[in-house]
Amino acid sequence: MKKISLLGLCLLTLGSVSAQINLVKEVERTIKGDNVDYDAARTQIAPALTNEESKNNAQTWFVAGKLEFDCYDNLFAKKSIGQDVDSKSIGDALINGYRHYMTALPLDTVVNEKGKVKTKYSKDIIKTIAGHYNDFDNAARFLWEAQDFEGAYTAWDIFLKLPNNPTIAKSLTIPHDSIMGELAYNQALAAWQANKLDSALTAFDYARSKGYNKKNLYDYAISVAAQSMKNDVVYALAADAFKLYGKEDSKYIQIVINGYIEAQDFAKATATIEEALSLDPQNGELYDVMGIIYDSQKDNEKAMECYKKAIELSPGFARAQYNYGRKICEKAYAISDASSNLTQNEYITIRDEQIFPLFKEAAGYLEKAYELDPDNQRDALRYLRNVYYNLGDETNLKRIENLQL
Repeated sequence: MKKISLLGLCLLTLGSVSAQINLVKEVERTIKGDNVDYDAARTQIAPALTNEESKNNAQTWFVAGKLEFDCYDNLFAKKSIGQDVDSKSIGDALINGYRHYMTALPLDTVVNEKGKVKTKYSKDIIKTIAGHYNDFDNAARFLWEAQDFEGAYTAWDIFLKLPNNPTIAKSLTIPHDSIMGELAYNQALAAWQANKLDSALTAFDYARSKGYNKKNLYDYAISVAAQSMKNDVVYALAADAFKLYGKEDSKYIQIVINGYIEAQDFAKATATIEEALSLDPQNGELYDVMGIIYDSQKDNEKAMECYKKAIELSPGFARAQYNYGRKICEKAYAISDASSNLTQNEYITIRDEQIFPLFKEAAGYLEKAYELDPDNQRDALRYLRNVYYNLGDETNLKRIENLQL
């Protein structure tokens, strides 16, 4: 009885294996035909991809991969002639085909007792992947179009990393670094949209290593690093950006200076801004940054001098208008606080002769700051509300309160 039972068990096992192998062969025959139903074929082969007896078989993954590559070719051809095709389906098919083939490759490599490597599917796999190399860029763009940003990131990742695969690289025509850099930049944007912040920073770095250093890259990379709360990366990127685009955009030197201020390294902050001013002495925005450095050290007089100089050189620069108006307000507050022990009549004299004139002067600069840049100078409204409240100017107070809503 035991022998019969064991034999029966063996027969059942062989039957199971045979069923899975037959299933794979049946799918292989199906996808060779006309008018293939790729979704049905995927469903049909799915059990073989997880079955313990077939999932380690190179043929299983080769057939599954061929199904996906054929599906991609079919969908891409339809889209090329203007047929309505789901963009995500095209991208997914190519990525899945690649993944299946890359699973098949190591399973297809067998070393016999003489040390000779024999394969059955590897040549076709390598030829197919290499032949579709540029299609991974197409797939990424289709997935971006479908707003599948993680999928787009993956497709560009395959494209960028295939040249590093020694098995496949020799069959590729690898693009120039400038193209690789641009695609890495696109990949970084896809990663950012997919909230893969570390991956986005890595892709930005790779794009820069390939010579892609356009201003947008630095702006976006700084935003991603700030979102990731990696201030050291923010400062390093800003320092590099300043070398290339400092004259075009002063925000980079501002970020660098903020890093020095955060570290309480005022000497380096001052030396950096002085060097920048020596190269561009008529740049009002740089004087504004110098004012911020003095402000951080509580040197109010020098800070105000710098803000005033910034306004003289760049009257349309809202931040300098705001900073100067803010400092005038703070000067008025300081006089008011210092007068708290005076008699009422003495205080009224100080108020009318010193405090109110300062508030009125500050109002002009703060109003101008808000007029120039209402989206980014909301703090000016906060100061203006206080100014008009202290001046007893109900008309302007109500106007500012309405703007704050």
